[in-house]
Amino acid sequence: MRSIFQGIWVPIVTPFRDGEIDHPALARLARHLAAHGIAGLVAGATTGEGALLRPGEQAALFATLREAVPSLPLVVGLSEPSTEGAVARARELAALRPAGLMATAPTYVRPGQAGIRCHFEALAEAFDGPLLVYNIPYRSGVNVELETLQALARDPRVAGVKECGGSVERMLRLVHETPLRILSGDDHQNFAALCLGAHGTIAASAHLLPQWHVRLFELLRTGRLEEARRIAVALRPLIADLFAEPNPAPLKAWLAQQGWCTPEVRLPFVPASEGLAERLRAGWAALESVDPLAA
Repeated sequence: MRSIFQGIWVPIVTPFRDGEIDHPALARLARHLAAHGIAGLVAGATTGEGALLRPGEQAALFATLREAVPSLPLVVGLSEPSTEGAVARARELAALRPAGLMATAPTYVRPGQAGIRCHFEALAEAFDGPLLVYNIPYRSGVNVELETLQALARDPRVAGVKECGGSVERMLRLVHETPLRILSGDDHQNFAALCLGAHGTIAASAHLLPQWHVRLFELLRTGRLEEARRIAVALRPLIADLFAEPNPAPLKAWLAQQGWCTPEVRLPFVPASEGLAERLRAGWAALESVDPLAA
């Protein structure tokens, strides 16, 4: 269950047009990303505005993606404050037969580690398939501690961790002190995490030049650090701009500039500012003429 969770995964945006999901745009974007060698897609998570989707929309997203990229693994996102609600939702999502479920710790209520462990154990039982623990304490309000993850890892259905915002020491310990697949979810830290042994990334920024992200991963796997670092350095300024305002508004602004979808987001998100949109446009223009692997 754990082996597929490696490489470059993309938490795909949810394109909107006039308040509704733009399914043709979603399918076209998914096919583009798949063509550049990404490992899989995550649907309806943070970058996909999963918390703002209406009932039935995540299933509709999944159906569109499954038709567009039938051979690509698809993971669905889940974030619920109550275990009862999360278990019910996990059973609904299991019926879609995704490659996995990516779930946050209970948001807002801030349980202790025993409660967090029980929450994920209940999800593993309800979903009965590969489960990724999405550790994002700056959103959920709680950290899933290493000891909790070690305990959860005894269940083979708990496949891995999407780790956001942790320290270098924590990333190193996650990689070397658990059997789980460790995927970096913080784009600013992705290169460092891969150097520390992370098995892959779930990177919103990989919507942009996905082939560069895939190449960076492949270079590091074969020990070609200097070449990989050149790609990371080339991407850094635009990645910084993609997160200068709340995700996914800047990313959608960039995608709109490239003709992939509208810049529309759902409240309480608002579209990226004009100044940031212009910086993204300039940053992309600068990147277009760059070959990071040129001598």
